[in-house]
Amino acid sequence: MRLSQLLLATGLLFSTVSFAQSQGSFTESRTADGVKVLKGKVPLQTLMNDSAFRWFYTGVNKYQPGSSAAVDFIKSKRTKFNVVAIGGTWDPASQDALPKLVKILILASYSTETIDIYGVDQKNDAGVNVPFKFKRIPTFIITREGKEVGRINGNPEGSNIETELSQILLKATKNDKPDPAPEQ
Repeated sequence: MRLSQLLLATGLLFSTVSFAQSQGSFTESRTADGVKVLKGKVPLQTLMNDSAFRWFYTGVNKYQPGSSAAVDFIKSKRTKFNVVAIGGTWDPASQDALPKLVKILILASYSTETIDIYGVDQKNDAGVNVPFKFKRIPTFIITREGKEVGRINGNPEGSNIETELSQILLKATKNDKPDPAPEQ
């Protein structure tokens, strides 16, 4: 099933993920065994549309979050955070975790054009300035007002990405005043 079909099938409008992301600044190379490596700031659209990254397309379509409550909580906080994702298109852990993160964000009606994705090579070099330090990939950095409030490294042991993300958001927003009740 295509991502657009998945989005329509799950009741999400394709326009919510219009991928109006600005053009990235990345370079392409290949590993010795022919795997495409992207270095730099990579638009989500590139991962979605390039046939070299079928793992991404397949992973987004296949992943079913384990906690709908966590996804609902993320949805309730979707305007209060941003995501910086650092991974390698050649790296099996990144190939597993990055599509999961994107699927969770899509289901949470998060504005996917605001995700900053940085691709790195086998030496963890992005070829551009990555705004946060990292030691391993994949790393997902959650920010609020430009400051890091938490991070997820790889696939969390004994948990899942949506649970980890919701815990980070809970901690980061615990002192927020409640949103005003909508007028009727």
